[in-house]
Amino acid sequence: MITRIYRHAKALCLPAFLILTSSCSLAPDYIRPEAPVPLSITASPPDPQSAAGAVTPGTRDFFRDPRLQELIAVALRQNRDLRLALLAVREAGAQYRVQRADRLPQLDGEASDTYGGDLKGTESNSYMVSAAATFDLDLFGRLKSLSEAALQRYQATEEAAKAARILLVSQTAQSFLNERLAAELLRLAERTLQSRQASLVFIERRVQSGQSSLLDLEQARGMAESAQAEVAAQRNELTRAENTLKLLLGSFEPQTLPAPAALTDMRFAELPQGLPSSLLLERPDIMAAEHELRAANADIGAARAAFFPSISLTGSLGAVSDDLSLLFSGATSAWTFLPKIGLPVFSGGRNLAGLDLAEVRKESAIVRYEQRIQTAFREVADALLTRGALADRLAAQKRYLRSQRLVLQLATANYVNGAVSYLTVLDAQRGVFDAERTLLGILRDQLVNDVALYAALGGGRDAATMPND
Repeated sequence: MITRIYRHAKALCLPAFLILTSSCSLAPDYIRPEAPVPLSITASPPDPQSAAGAVTPGTRDFFRDPRLQELIAVALRQNRDLRLALLAVREAGAQYRVQRADRLPQLDGEASDTYGGDLKGTESNSYMVSAAATFDLDLFGRLKSLSEAALQRYQATEEAAKAARILLVSQTAQSFLNERLAAELLRLAERTLQSRQASLVFIERRVQSGQSSLLDLEQARGMAESAQAEVAAQRNELTRAENTLKLLLGSFEPQTLPAPAALTDMRFAELPQGLPSSLLLERPDIMAAEHELRAANADIGAARAAFFPSISLTGSLGAVSDDLSLLFSGATSAWTFLPKIGLPVFSGGRNLAGLDLAEVRKESAIVRYEQRIQTAFREVADALLTRGALADRLAAQKRYLRSQRLVLQLATANYVNGAVSYLTVLDAQRGVFDAERTLLGILRDQLVNDVALYAALGGGRDAATMPND
């Protein structure tokens, strides 16, 4: 293996021996792995125009609700998790600049004033100033590869921050929809309570006139108390949903926001059908995985370079004198030049193990990259499939609700006429209430699924450029 590396290095690095300040790289040529997914995300063939339109809607274009738009803006400014992601980008950038500095000459200056003497009382004084420069001739590209790896990891962190922003937008939208569902379920519970209290009054009058029994009265009272308990439970759920949303916003202070819209009136921008899988490669999390793969590829170059000699040049220029006034005269000047060659002779297999480690890590990076693509493909495919299923469920639930409302009307009329017991009316009331609750849940699920599909397609990438302050 070492012979093979040496032959490869000799062919690539001949210009470096002719021009000492140049360097080559022993890193393998980077080849992007093939995406391990079908060409099309959907059953229909990909449409290039639809593919372009899939990423056209920006955050404000897709999320049309003014209240949600304001909440997303607040979250992007104040969310603590996002701040940590942005700080990680700055940290990676600083690390890259540190690594890049190793490729440049290092220049240090020094000045000293030395006093000395002996037991006889003789004293001496000497002065010195010097400047020293050190430069590593990166003939085999070790420093270049390390710098490239640091750059790729820095860019991976940038993409991870973009992915964090998209995730935050998605989480804020979903939390907002959960809060809206809790608010509308509370209003439904309050309307149901009012209706059952009115029914209780109605039954009380019928009992007084002898038209209904005490059993009917207690049943009506029980339903009213059940509705009261439901109102209390929904208020608690609304409070929890509001607190979850506030945590994402990064602020528990009251916000001045536009009036909320009903779930039935809320719509997002349409996304196209017939999508090619190549769209997924533009997702920030996949791009981050590819940068990590490129970094692992560069690490192989650094590990290969460790098998070859390292050459550093050290030189100094200065002056030494016993008299400060003569320090910079020609006779006091001094210089040194020290070329240094380090040749790996025996390292107990360390270099070979380091190369094996770098190659294994690259293989792992390839697997993680492919895994990320497959996960993204599954997320989009699931969201597209769920979209159709939810549309069918919503249509069926609307028909079921209409049927239950008709059942309630007929049961009430038959009870007044004495044809059925009050228990039939109570069952019909429960049926309408449950159908309305389920309908609201499906409406919320539809909107949440649209948000998930938008994020899975890499949408909202304009959020990556939105200000945080």
